[in-house]
Order: sequence, then C-alpha cells, then structure tokens
Amino acid sequence: MPNCAANTSDSADPAADNRPIGVFDSGLGGLTVVAALRRRLPDEDILYLGDTARVPYGDKSADSIIRFARQDTGFLVGKGVKLVIAACNTVSAVALPELRRNRVGEPLLGVIDAGVRAVMGSGARRICVIGTRATVNSDAYRRALHALDRSLVVESIPCPLLVPLAEEGIVSGPLARAVFDLYLKPLRENPPEALLLGCTHYPLFIPALNKYFGGRVRIIDSAGACAEYAADYLQAHRLSAVAGKRPRYSCFVTDLPAEFQHQATRFLGSDPGRVEKIALE
Repeated sequence: MPNCAANTSDSADPAADNRPIGVFDSGLGGLTVVAALRRRLPDEDILYLGDTARVPYGDKSADSIIRFARQDTGFLVGKGVKLVIAACNTVSAVALPELRRNRVGEPLLGVIDAGVRAVMGSGARRICVIGTRATVNSDAYRRALHALDRSLVVESIPCPLLVPLAEEGIVSGPLARAVFDLYLKPLRENPPEALLLGCTHYPLFIPALNKYFGGRVRIIDSAGACAEYAADYLQAHRLSAVAGKRPRYSCFVTDLPAEFQHQATRFLGSDPGRVEKIALE
C-alpha cells in the first residue's frame, strides 16, 4: 500500500475531483472497507484513520461514541477529503444521525446504510444480522430494513468473540467453528436467505462461513456493499477522480502504529506502508 500525501492537484478533466476519500474506524476493522474501495475504485486516493487508542467503540457509551466519531470526522475533513465513510457499524448505528444533524464539511456515508441497500437489492425476505453487542442492541439494521419493508423477517445475533478472533488471525479452523457453533448453530438447521455481516471485521470469515453453512446462505458483506455505495455516490454527485491516475493511500492511528502496521496486512491483503501516529484530543 503506497504512502504519500493526498493528491489535490487539478486534473485535466474539469469534472474530476481528485481529493481523497476519508475512512475511519476505531481500529483495524475498517480496513476491509478500504480493501473493498481499492478494488472497486482503483483511481481514488484514500486516507484511513484508526482510533486505536480508544478501540473498541462497541463497549463505550453513546455520548462517548458520538464524541469520538465527531473527532474522527473532523480530522479527515481537515485533511481535505471529499467524502467521509464511517467504516464502523457502532458509529453508523449510534452516532451517524447526530453527526448528520450537526454536519460540517463533506458528505458522510455509513456501513449500515450500505448494508441495508445491499439487502434490499438481494431480494432476500428472511435476513439474519450478526454484529457486535452495541450494533445489535442499537437495533439499527432491523429498524432501517423495516422502514423500507415491514414484511421482512429480521433476526439479529451478537457475535462479540469474532472480533478478537479476526485480530488474532484465527478466521477458520476448529476454534472459529466452535465460535460459529456458539452463536449460529440454530441457523444451520433453519438458515436465513441472507446473512448480513454487521461488523467490518467479519468479511475475513466469509470463506469459513460459506463452508459452515454449506453454501446455503447468501452472505452480504457490509464492506463490499459500502464500496458499491461510495462508487454510486461519487458518480451521482460528480466527485469521481480522473480515470487512470495513480492512487495514493495514507494511514493514521492514535496509538500503537507498529502493532497496527503488523496486523493491517491481514485486513488489506497488502502492506499498508508507513503508518503515522496522530492525536485527536
């Protein structure tokens, strides 16, 4: 993952916008969104912020999550991004409405909006959402889906042990399967049409989940859905970068840059390059 400053120079195409996309999360999980964005939008510059000093957000109060998310957003807006993506289901569930009411700077997208959009496009009628306790307790996915179609059957299951497993690189094998059994065993007997991954760590488990359910469940990845949502948004609002340019990427963290750099390759599928430590408070 190359590292250099954001490209703000004018393009020969007056309709192009070469400002970077800003992405933030409490730690590593949002890098699955960055990986999906890199595949879907190969010309776009991306700035990533991981608030590793205060990870995880999922066990914090709503007031703290809103305050942290406001600081994350402010940092990225200050870097001159054209779009901010909250690559954190907890932030999207708890803080996004407040951030949008008091928005300053650039447009703000969240992974819950993207996931709901993907579910509605799938045609599935019976859906299971898995996520952190904070995301599931917020009921944000069910409420958003039922706002569009109250006849959908939506079940939500918290799976908190999957995040530490992902960060330890244990995304398949006997231990991962034991954790699947702990949370998801009833679903194997009566599987939903779609399993929505309501945490950005969970895409790392997609091959193991497909095997666990024997390919009988459509798995909807909120990271991939977020990249599709961002691509459509940029095109609709004439914010896309010039085609064919060399993309530039930067990573910022609030603590433990060496540890972040070591683990980030697993989420990105490539070396993140230099990681810069910054202060938000």
